Parts: sequence; structure tokens; C-alpha cells
Amino acid sequence: MKEKEEGLQKLYMEFQVLSQQIKQLENQNTALENQLMELMATNQSLEDMKKINNGTEILMPLSGGIYAKAELKDSNNFIVNVGSNLTVVKDLTSTKKLIETQVDELKKLQENTITELQKYTTKAAMLETEIN
Repeated sequence: MKEKEEGLQKLYMEFQVLSQQIKQLENQNTALENQLMELMATNQSLEDMKKINNGTEILMPLSGGIYAKAELKDSNNFIVNVGSNLTVVKDLTSTKKLIETQVDELKKLQENTITELQKYTTKAAMLETEIN
């Protein structure tokens, strides 16, 4: 009887660990989805820049829901952060390619996360059946 109880405890602990991992993967997937949506919006904004002439008054976002009026000086070149507070000037085409590369990388990462999530969920369901 005691062995059976210890076995159930072990299965239950394993189930708890899997549940935590599933939650972490779900949170990671949500974060990836948010980053993906942000990059796609950025890509669309870059596409829209093709239609805007230099000297046009635009709204420049400062923070969530706060904008400043600004005049566009150059609609074809962008200052891009490349890491470690280092920036470079890139033209519209290069900037769009950079964003598209990031989108592709995020999609691959999201696919891997979903695969792991499915694997853990299946294993957790099997453990739950075994516990019951």
C-alpha cells in the first residue's frame, strides 16, 4: 500500500512540474505573439512611409498613447538600434528586410514553443490519466 502511495506522490509531483512548465511555455508563447504583432505593425508602418513625403507633419509616439507633432525630414532612411545602444542608418528596403528577418525568427521560435507545449500537454494528460 505504501509503495502505491509513494508512486502516486511521485506521479503527482511530476504532474505539478509539467503544469508549471506548461504555464511558462504559454506565457512565452503569449510574449512571442505580442512581439510578432508589434513587428508586423512596424513593417506596415515602414510600408506606409513610402507614401509620405518629406516635410509632412506626422505624430511621433513618445510612450503608450502619448504623441508629439513632428515634421518628417527623411522618409527613406532610419536609425536602427543594432544592440548595445549602437545605431546605424539603414534605408527603407534594408530596414524592412531586417524586420522581416526578425518576424521569420520569431515565427520559428513560436513554432518550437508550440511543439514543446503540445509535447508537455500530452505528457501531462497521460500522467493525469495514470494518477486517476
